[in-house]
Amino acid sequence: MTVRNFSTTKGIIRFEGSDRMIYWRRFAMLLGLAVVIATMGLIRDSGAVIIAAMLVAPLMTPILGTAAAIVTGDISRAVALLVVVWIAALASIGVAWLIVFMTDFPRGVLLPNEVLSRTDPGAEDLVIALAAGLAGAYVQVQKSELSLLPGAAIGVALVPPLATVGILLYFQEFDGAYEAMLLFATNFGAIILSACAVYIATGAGRLLLRSEKRRMRFSMGLAVAVLFLVAIFAQLSTTTYYRYAETRAESALANRIREWAQDVPVEIVRIDVRARERTAEVWAIVDLPVDAALRVASAAEQLPAKLTVTPFRLVARDILGQDYKVTVRYQPRYAWQVDLATDDVAPAPYVDSDHLN
Repeated sequence: MTVRNFSTTKGIIRFEGSDRMIYWRRFAMLLGLAVVIATMGLIRDSGAVIIAAMLVAPLMTPILGTAAAIVTGDISRAVALLVVVWIAALASIGVAWLIVFMTDFPRGVLLPNEVLSRTDPGAEDLVIALAAGLAGAYVQVQKSELSLLPGAAIGVALVPPLATVGILLYFQEFDGAYEAMLLFATNFGAIILSACAVYIATGAGRLLLRSEKRRMRFSMGLAVAVLFLVAIFAQLSTTTYYRYAETRAESALANRIREWAQDVPVEIVRIDVRARERTAEVWAIVDLPVDAALRVASAAEQLPAKLTVTPFRLVARDILGQDYKVTVRYQPRYAWQVDLATDDVAPAPYVDSDHLN
């Protein structure tokens, strides 16, 4: 890419000039529509609607513009575009909160999976954002590859995490809102860094060689971007570690429960391990013996005798350790098997349909 072409690319992201109000109106309109679409898609738990919001959102342009300003050593423009991006981000959060408030979405219901899926960012999200940022910057430079732009926009979800923050703030789920904001910050920092690499590789480096002052400004801007991304990566690394630790613990505990139950029908419904809080929950359904319906006793006294040989707390402690608190939620179920030829009644067979959420 020549220097002249790079200057043309830079001009695309200008907010000045005689037509600046036209751009601002278009930017505000598209951003507002994207937030509305994303929020409704998140509430309805519709992935297709959320993808539509990714395609409409205009936030990629000023973020790429920030990278272009850093590469050309124009720190004042980079700061101005950063202010634009974060004001737009805060406005998006406010609009999402207002939409949920106006729809009077009930607070006591379970949050949709599409919302919850954006509250657990990890290191892999950083890799995705870096790759999509490279694609987005490349498409901006190479106009012949504009067909790739929708894929880049979908790869880096900018508006859905912001809408998620607004929704979670409405529900007063502040920890989840922080995690969703961390996902947006991850995408934001990764796009800037990867776009800088693309711009330098495609010709902008010639501008840096012409001026010592420009090189110093570029170095300062790039250092800030790298430090920001390092701080984000530290957060993501911790989150990723805990997530994989929780997944391994949940799998190990499920296997240990199956070994502990042996031939007693115990259906594991759900296991949740939270490594940060050192807590765990086990949801299970236990088949009672055939004669349990004829006995008057508490649910605990009606459990199969084999389950009382080894206390469950010892089973959980083998996997999780002594510093965990485990909540067990089990539901007794009457179950039996009838031989239709002889009418003989026997215990029901083992239910092998365990699944983890």
